[in-house]
Amino acid sequence: MFKKNFSLPFLVIIVSLLLGGMALAQDVTEVTFWHHEAPAHRVKAIEEVLNMFEEEHPGVDIKQEVVSWGDAYAKTLSAIRSNTVPDFQFDLPELNIVANQAGGILPVTDLVKELDEKHNILDSQMAPYNYDGEYWGVPVWTMPFVLLYRPSYLEKYVGTSEPPETWEEVLEYAKKMTVDTDNDGETDIYGIGITASDSLLTQEMIWAVMSSYGTNVFDEEGNLVFDSPETVKALEMYKKLFKYTSSSATGWSWGEFEMNLAAGNLAMAPYFGGIQRRFYEAKDFDIAATTIPVPAAGGRGTTISYPNGIHIFKATRERGTYEIVKEFIKFLMQPEILARFTAGQEPGSFVPVTEDAAKVPEFWNNSIVSAYEDINKVTLKAAKKSNVYGFATGKAVNLSIGKISGANLFAKIVQKAVVEDLTPQEAIDWGEEEMKKYMQ
Repeated sequence: MFKKNFSLPFLVIIVSLLLGGMALAQDVTEVTFWHHEAPAHRVKAIEEVLNMFEEEHPGVDIKQEVVSWGDAYAKTLSAIRSNTVPDFQFDLPELNIVANQAGGILPVTDLVKELDEKHNILDSQMAPYNYDGEYWGVPVWTMPFVLLYRPSYLEKYVGTSEPPETWEEVLEYAKKMTVDTDNDGETDIYGIGITASDSLLTQEMIWAVMSSYGTNVFDEEGNLVFDSPETVKALEMYKKLFKYTSSSATGWSWGEFEMNLAAGNLAMAPYFGGIQRRFYEAKDFDIAATTIPVPAAGGRGTTISYPNGIHIFKATRERGTYEIVKEFIKFLMQPEILARFTAGQEPGSFVPVTEDAAKVPEFWNNSIVSAYEDINKVTLKAAKKSNVYGFATGKAVNLSIGKISGANLFAKIVQKAVVEDLTPQEAIDWGEEEMKKYMQ
């Protein structure tokens, strides 16, 4: 009976619907990318932008996948070798170099120039992706270091509301603000928060100091020039400052550091402005920022800043997704979209790399950004005059910086000076010899 009731026209309709559904499914183009921002609020902010793009581009499905920074380098290299890469990935200059040297990514020079002309990308943030005559990544946001401080501590223990302008003043302030508040023989407030762990955080902190003193890893020809009077003076200052931080800071990474800063245990600290979220959630507004200090004599008044970019894998050419990826990057770099993307992920820490996006209401109307408006103005100012180790000359001049950074050599130099109590010159001599091994 069942077979008899199935007429030929009915079967034709069923087959047509099935084939039509298959055609619709085939019309959906899937694009996958990796990023390294695991916190739920960051994943949510990224998803919101993806949904906006997909609404404007029916038939495109962009999927985000989180790969932790701890796995990013190894997984990227493995995926390139096995041809299992996504279509694009968010990266840092060092990861960009590693992916390029493995033969996995495409140059994006024309795209960077187009976006720069349209949206005014900060020169300091394009520089690390410029090497071998091409741009290999599109900078999207950056993360500059500023000097955070608690105004109430300055007023109470230093007798001023003005933050320090030189490292010599930082040292003086740090000594005065290292106090035992309840006279029980235990230090309750440390004048400065810096670390000496074998971590990226220590590398960031020491470079914030070294860069302001005028340290370069390489000269414009790519020659190693790390061992210099400026580098020695910077490490000398860092070692002096360490007397006024917690002894446990030799093992701190981001979590321990942020917890101590938010708890009020640290009076000052060179760090990302993104600590604002912790303060905002605690309804704590006793926090301010100034640009990274300079030495009393000399220096160049810069700071460290990490331009996070996007690189496009070569596999997109074969998959036919290259043009869609480019279209997404152009969409993302629109001022209103980029402002929402950065402030939504980590307000105060993820700063747009374009001057256009830093001006729009979508950035400044973010509840956390607006609550700490002055800090964010300082952070944007810092981004314009910043660099990252190995790229201080305005471009990548020696690609061995990827391996040098990956080995945490700058952090290890700090450990030699602070934990092992080598003189700054001895620690720097050791560090330069280690760097040479990665340049062979």
